[in-house]
Amino acid sequence: MFKVIKYSLILVISIFIIVFIIYYFMFKPHYLVTFNSNGGSIIAPIEIDSKKKVKEPTAPIRDGYTFTGWYLNDQKFDFNSQIKTNITLTAHWKELKENKYYIAFDTLNGTPINPIEIEENNHIDNIPTPTKEGYEFIGWYYQNKEFDFNKPITSNLVLIAKYQKINSTKNMITISFNTNGANQIEDIEIEKGSIIKMPKDPYKEGYTFAGWYHDEQEFDFSKVVSEDITLTAKWSKN
Repeated sequence: MFKVIKYSLILVISIFIIVFIIYYFMFKPHYLVTFNSNGGSIIAPIEIDSKKKVKEPTAPIRDGYTFTGWYLNDQKFDFNSQIKTNITLTAHWKELKENKYYIAFDTLNGTPINPIEIEENNHIDNIPTPTKEGYEFIGWYYQNKEFDFNKPITSNLVLIAKYQKINSTKNMITISFNTNGANQIEDIEIEKGSIIKMPKDPYKEGYTFAGWYHDEQEFDFSKVVSEDITLTAKWSKN
């Protein structure tokens, strides 16, 4: 009789343990973590036990954007947090913007040319050519140097047209002005053996104009000129 009671008790306890295990695994709390990729690639939801941590999934991708993290109620989600309810995490993004620059063309009374917009580090492929009556277009200049169109664009620019007079019956020479960082002054042409009319003084912020120089000597505008020359502006700092 005692053995029957003993084995019955063991059976009851065993059944109770089995039922408890089945109940625990069937009815213990599970929560669903859903991912709203907000226009990016789809991320599958994850089911997780109560008070467990969810493993951060592989970051989604989205053309033209950089992924900045998963957010819950506008707060960046801490993946070390314990999950205690169903939640939806939303992806946040930062748009990738390429810098764009404007290239303006000063044709110096030639045919007008509209500015062009170009993306950073690109090149100007279609180089415009202005026309000016009585002159031949030589090229575009920037800061008194011929502009290199193979150079990538990294800032806004104003390019200055340069010309050479054509069909002149007189022996003409060209006088160029290097303003040394100030506003541009257009080249002038005079008949060989003539004097140069002094141009209006250039302006450079923070400096006082100190005269035009040629070969390190201040130029004498009363002297006749017999060849092409470039006059360079000198400045004294205020």
